[in-house]
Amino acid sequence: MAVTDNVNTGGRNVDGFEFTDIENGSIAREEIQRINYISSKMNEDNPEAVLSVYNKMIESNTFFTPVGLEYLRRLQAYLYKKKEIDDSRIRDIPVLVSYVDIIDRYNNKKDIEREERVQRKRRVKTFKREYKASLIVNAVLILMIVAMFIIVLKSDTPNMINYENAITNRYASWDQELTERESRVREKERELGIE
Repeated sequence: MAVTDNVNTGGRNVDGFEFTDIENGSIAREEIQRINYISSKMNEDNPEAVLSVYNKMIESNTFFTPVGLEYLRRLQAYLYKKKEIDDSRIRDIPVLVSYVDIIDRYNNKKDIEREERVQRKRRVKTFKREYKASLIVNAVLILMIVAMFIIVLKSDTPNMINYENAITNRYASWDQELTERESRVREKERELGIE
């Protein structure tokens, strides 16, 4: 009942199992060495000796990985087949891994991934909404700027854009008024005979 590590002796794959990381694969390889040592020392023709070794391995939690548990399962099946061993003396194999925790972690991971996808979609939708809003705000601001330029150009009060024309026009109108007054004064002087 010896086991050989027939696949990839340096990584995560051990005896047909793929472990999550190299460290767990290393533990499984160590269990294979223990299995081979125990198998070499155990007399498989003596079911009582096999039962004794099997029960001691169960008590001491010798194996944790699927490789070791599979070996214990083969020993257990061997013992169940032997008529001289009462089935009640064969202990159940303890499973020291909480599959509920594994499933919870897996489901939590899936929930987190799902939430991240939802968040990404929300960000995209939010970005699209904010982009449209910014376009509308920019259009309104551009219209306001254009309106301000139109108001400034049409205004009679001098400002930075039309101050030169406003001042020139004001001086031109003053010049015209002065010329008109001067001509009226001269007319009056002529009428009165003052020169």
